[in-house]
Amino acid sequence: MKKLFLIFVFVISSFAFDWSGKVNWAMNYESAKRIAQQTHKLIFVDVALSKCPPCHYLATKVYTVPKVADYINKNFVPVLIIYDQENTPTEVSNYFTGSTPTLMFIKPNGELEARFIGARSPDDFYKLIKSIQDKYKAGK
Repeated sequence: MKKLFLIFVFVISSFAFDWSGKVNWAMNYESAKRIAQQTHKLIFVDVALSKCPPCHYLATKVYTVPKVADYINKNFVPVLIIYDQENTPTEVSNYFTGSTPTLMFIKPNGELEARFIGARSPDDFYKLIKSIQDKYKAGK
């Protein structure tokens, strides 16, 4: 019985997935919005599905890259929404296209600054989020 249990745990753990990478995700959108209003940072929203291969790619191959994670943690208030597992805030739903991953950059006042769909390589992702941040800072 103990061997069966261990096999079961091993099989389940092999399908388990860590979405966090090295990014310091906010607990939910409302807390991200409060922090963004205090810090004047963009809210970086990743809307993903639990069985979305490009979403998993971002989580395992992009958010784990120190350069990318450090830039996100320093310049944005990141929040991850697993669309098929949790309620999506109305403000986010208004900008969601239905495709995943949808990555949104929302101003502290709730206005959409930028949005893109799909995964990118770590270098391309870094360049893209840096250009979004640079544009946001220039427009302030």
